[in-house]
Amino acid sequence: MPTFLEQPTYPRGPDGRGWNRLSLNAHFDQLHQCGWQPRRFATLFEALTNRQRWGGFGRCFAGRPGVCGSCPVQLRRLAYEDGIEWPAGVPLLLARVKPWPLTPGALFADPAAGRSSLELSTWRGGPPILKAGWTEVLNTRNRTISWCWQDDQGEAFWLVRFHPAADTAVVLSEKLGTGIRHELYGAPGGQRLAVLTCYGCCAHEGYHLQHLAADLGDRPGRAGRLAPDATLPERLPGVPLVRIAHSGKTTVIRRDRSRDYGSSTVQVSWDVPFDETTATALAAHTVRLAAI
Repeated sequence: MPTFLEQPTYPRGPDGRGWNRLSLNAHFDQLHQCGWQPRRFATLFEALTNRQRWGGFGRCFAGRPGVCGSCPVQLRRLAYEDGIEWPAGVPLLLARVKPWPLTPGALFADPAAGRSSLELSTWRGGPPILKAGWTEVLNTRNRTISWCWQDDQGEAFWLVRFHPAADTAVVLSEKLGTGIRHELYGAPGGQRLAVLTCYGCCAHEGYHLQHLAADLGDRPGRAGRLAPDATLPERLPGVPLVRIAHSGKTTVIRRDRSRDYGSSTVQVSWDVPFDETTATALAAHTVRLAAI
């Protein structure tokens, strides 16, 4: 894992430092960085996929290689400490990037330049329910992220949780003509929650259905309101190639051909009310299908 990111070495220039004397770069301090301290979405992606490169990460506190094994930053990362305290019963969060305000009079040495934090809200939006830093997202256990997008409010991405009880969810599958039928249960012997019928190929993994079943089973004792909140957009931002159509107690998920899967159409027949809990579980499932 590339955790110690050494500062680049530049070819020698007219001043012996690789820069000519007219370049401001000759006067900036370039320091080693830590691959566990992302400061923007691109470096969060690199850290999650072990592709870290120098640039866009926080400074290495030790300033030299060979001490990562005892560094508290890495120890917290490997132990998933100081992550987000995920709200109960919320599988999907909307993360919006909020740039830090610049320091008046700081000019080139402003420590807030290029820095940002995150405001997390429910997937419908609205006031934030949590505030977090990039490292907190990285150190959160059982989560994944979507691709980011830009809208009129700035940069954003989805943060989706893997349900801790997904291993106990039951998915019963059988071939049905040219399709495959999947019955979802939150637990062995529990109530059936939904039936998914895949036409064409199954453009998902088994664990995707287990997490959907666990989210559907993790619902309040009484059904929520059916309207107007229990609606879904045709496309979720940051989730390419997936379209959703819903009517009554049936939802159709169409997924275009991708590098990993062929094109697929999935019909979902709901045995539970299509309330806000169901809509949220479906949105979280959709994000997981195309998550990074």
